[in-house]
Order: sequence, then structure tokens, then C-alpha cells
Amino acid sequence: MNRKEFLATTFSAGLGLAFMPSLLSCVTPIANHSVFDPLILGVGDLRKVRGNISRYTNKGGTVGVFETKEGFLIIDSQFPDAIQPVLDGISSKGKPVLFLCNTHHHGDHTSGNIAFKDQNTKVVAHQRVPELQRKAAEKSSKLAEQRYATVLFEKEYRIDLGNEKVTGYHFGNGHTFGDVMYHFENDNVVHMGDLMFNNVIPVYRTADGSDSRNWIKVLEKALAKFDDDTIFIFGHANKPELTTGNKANLKEMASFLEASNDFVLKAISEGKSTEQLMKETAFIPGFENRNTPERFAGFLDELRKTLLG
Repeated sequence: MNRKEFLATTFSAGLGLAFMPSLLSCVTPIANHSVFDPLILGVGDLRKVRGNISRYTNKGGTVGVFETKEGFLIIDSQFPDAIQPVLDGISSKGKPVLFLCNTHHHGDHTSGNIAFKDQNTKVVAHQRVPELQRKAAEKSSKLAEQRYATVLFEKEYRIDLGNEKVTGYHFGNGHTFGDVMYHFENDNVVHMGDLMFNNVIPVYRTADGSDSRNWIKVLEKALAKFDDDTIFIFGHANKPELTTGNKANLKEMASFLEASNDFVLKAISEGKSTEQLMKETAFIPGFENRNTPERFAGFLDELRKTLLG
């Protein structure tokens, strides 16, 4: 079965600076046998996902929140003002943030890193994230407003939190050069970062590492790696309640990227410009749910770079 057949079949079924080597382990023995009361926040939307894992939406990419007896592990940080309600809620519990894990370098996922004042908090990311984050901050004149990850890895990183093991996986670039998904193994929850945009056109920048063909491969690896009980947290969606989902959503995203590639390749072969395509349609045929006019032209232009490159 080729990729298109695989995606079509599974999609239909589903809808019915310290550099470290490839595999790392950071052990923090923490017992976690109880389900804790949720954080009380005055701003933003915090919802339980499973066990002691929650997701938080405010401004920027979806944040993952995991509480243990001894402290918290947070995935992504949005912006300083947007993440502050979470930090205030954590402070009221009298527990530290043990780990801050970034899924990639974009500002709506890392700008809030600087709000984490405790220098004992370990900041984890793929090895390319600090360099990319620094370059982006330089362009926006925000170099002084950054906190960079110092626990860096290439392909896999494991955090032992006693009753919960959290493993970060880099399966290659899709959205950026430094994409990482984090798997909470005991509760079987995976934070996908911006490898998953649900019901919207994804942010796509070839200079940052966006590659639609490789993105499909990364999603296929995730589909093979995790089981049907896995709950996924998505970096973005058109509604807060759609920032979690299952494997059917990953299959739909992969099918969307496949259809986008075919659509743009056909346009290239017919000599059609992005402007001509925009006059013909406002979305990739078959994916009207991903109707995001403000991103569509830029997405098509950047996709051309990938497919012609």
C-alpha cells in the first residue's frame, strides 16, 4: 500500500548550552499516585485531558500542564502575560516547576520562557531550538526577552517522574527544524506542538524548516508509534475544545498535507500562480474545514518553495 492509499484508508476509517546524545535520561524520582485538584486560574481556558495532565489555551500555542506530588512539568509557554495565570496557579500550590519543555522555537511557544524565574527549572528542547529562537528574537529586537533551553537533545529524551515517564521524540522536521512531541507514557497523552493544526491552515515557513512531504512522514511515525487509546494535544485549533483529539485527527492532517501537495503540483504543471488559485478557491479541495483566508495565500506560496526546491 502506498502513502496515498494508506492515508485515504486510515483517514476514512478514523473518521467513521548542554548538548546531549540521541537518547538521554533525566531521573527525578517522584511518586504520583493521586489525582490533584486542578489549578484555579482567572484567565484562559484550562481543561483536564487525562489523569493529572491538562491543556491550557490563552494567547499562542496550547500549553500542556502536568502536576506531580513534587512539582510541575509544563510544555510550551505562550507569552509572558499569557502564561502568568498558570504560574500564579502553580505558586498557590507551593510547588516548583521542575521542567519546561518546548515543542519548537516559535515565539508563541517560547516567549513566555522568561516568565519562569526559577533557575532550577530545567528547560528542555531539541538541539536546534535555541539557535532558531535566538535568530527570530534578533529579527524582532527581543534578544533580551528570551530564556533558552539548556537541556538539548537530538532524537529522544526521557524524563522519569516516578509514576509517570515523559519522553520527547524528534521524528524529523515538519513544521520546523526542531519539532518535538512529548509522550506522557502512563496516562498515554501526547503533546504534538505545532505538528498538529486542527481545522485551520498551518503556519508554514520553509526558512524555519517547514516541509510538507517530511511532515507527512513525521505524522506517519506518530501514528505507528502511539496506540488508539492515545489522546493528543494540538498546538492550534479554531476552537479551544478542538485542541485535543485522537489518531483520526493526525490522519486528517496528513491527508490535508498530501492533498495540498497534489493541488500545488497540479497548479505548477498548469502554470497557475497563487493569485489565480485564490480566485478559484479559498481552501484546499476536500478540506473546507480548513478555511483560513488570512493564511491561505502564504501557505500556497511557501508550499511552492518546498515542491520546487
